[in-house]
Amino acid sequence: MHFFDVTDIIFYVERHTTVSGIQRVSFEVIKRMIERHGRQAVRLSYWDRRCREYLSIEADFVAEMTEFDPDVWSALFYGRGARSQANTAPTLDRYRNHPLKYHLHALRRNYQALRGNEAHFTKHGSSIAEWRSFRSGNLPNASSKFSGLERMRVVDIAQHGDHLIVLGATWSINGLGECFQCLKDHRGLEISQLIHDLIPIITPEHIASDFSEDFYNWLKASSGYCSRYFANSKNTARDLSTFMDEIGVVRPIKTVPLAQDFHVTDGKSTLRGAGLHAMSSTYKARVDRNLGLPRDILNLSKMPFVLVVGTMESRKNIWRLAQAWQRLSHESPLDLPKLVFAGKPGWYNEDFNQLIKATGNLGGWIQFANHPTDAELAYLYETCLFTATVSLYEGWGLPIGESLFFGKTAVVANNSSMPEVGGDMVEYCDAHSIDSIYAACRKLIAEPDHRAILEAKIASTRLRSWDDVTSDFVDLLVT
Repeated sequence: MHFFDVTDIIFYVERHTTVSGIQRVSFEVIKRMIERHGRQAVRLSYWDRRCREYLSIEADFVAEMTEFDPDVWSALFYGRGARSQANTAPTLDRYRNHPLKYHLHALRRNYQALRGNEAHFTKHGSSIAEWRSFRSGNLPNASSKFSGLERMRVVDIAQHGDHLIVLGATWSINGLGECFQCLKDHRGLEISQLIHDLIPIITPEHIASDFSEDFYNWLKASSGYCSRYFANSKNTARDLSTFMDEIGVVRPIKTVPLAQDFHVTDGKSTLRGAGLHAMSSTYKARVDRNLGLPRDILNLSKMPFVLVVGTMESRKNIWRLAQAWQRLSHESPLDLPKLVFAGKPGWYNEDFNQLIKATGNLGGWIQFANHPTDAELAYLYETCLFTATVSLYEGWGLPIGESLFFGKTAVVANNSSMPEVGGDMVEYCDAHSIDSIYAACRKLIAEPDHRAILEAKIASTRLRSWDDVTSDFVDLLVT
């Protein structure tokens, strides 16, 4: 029997309506394991916070799905309290599986709309018009068709030699590690864990101190119950091997690199970024590309821009990038594009925030797309000149691969795993040097022929897909 831990998915869909790459990988791995071994050989397992039990359910519904659908997972684990994405009001995504909180915040939004307080909605990335439009066509709560699904304790059904595979990040979940140790000691489970990065203990200055300590303790404790590890890059595998040497533990570590891929679901059909890019020259494609996109996203593409994707936190090194852009803005006759940050605010970013405030977004050269949807992000990738990822450290570097998927080169820091993603298709820089970041950005801006050479390399390269990642996992899991 193969048990696949989906605890991280359950916790994620509690607050979010979109999904990340690793959740899609988890879904595809489970689906393909069912296809290869049959439905009786695969089950889902998860940590129930309410009863503090590790439970299991059948995975049949995964086999019947064509792609990862957050609404199905919400209905499965949050029952009648779950709301579908289509039935979730603007600004209330994080409360969609908490009926009381959802109701209270909806009342608050109604009050602010009656007051005409546009600033309240702007703060949350919406508008009074959008709120009223949704309210006029509101739908009833989604009901769950999974209420009769039997939940069983893993400890009661697991047999010696069964496999438990953990692909998500579970290190901050209280009680789960002890549960895994018990399953290993008393039921003989073979437990495998995917490690995404060791950033909390490699760059602890960019992480809250208690998080770093918790991560260290979790990783050390995991060596007691894990039979083997997976790593998402060669660099992460080296970091993990160094950690294991330090604590005096030997465990097999298998590397499964992540994808240079982007996948966006618009609710009705699945769109592939490369397809959008290839069709962008047709009139119909240009019209379709803009449908449903908010005006603030469309406004970002009215002038040439360089895109920065990811949470705006200190590890992303965006203060140095902004300093380089400020220097570029004073250079004449350079035809400078704007710099657009697409993501959500992060921590320890006071220096960047102060710079932005003091300079008025560098005199307008910097703009923001807060909490973009997958469709909005795809549009920004497709319409940017190139992207920039100058992080001080990464476990993989998804935005680099996503940029390549859209045929766009990037300025990339030459540290950690990022060269594994960018290959010879990007312009590298030293993340610790403003001069180096400045020079790399300037080269891609001022030398369009050089940019075209890198784009031609991208077009002629077979990029790694999520299908490749899934196939590698499935092959390793059955050996």
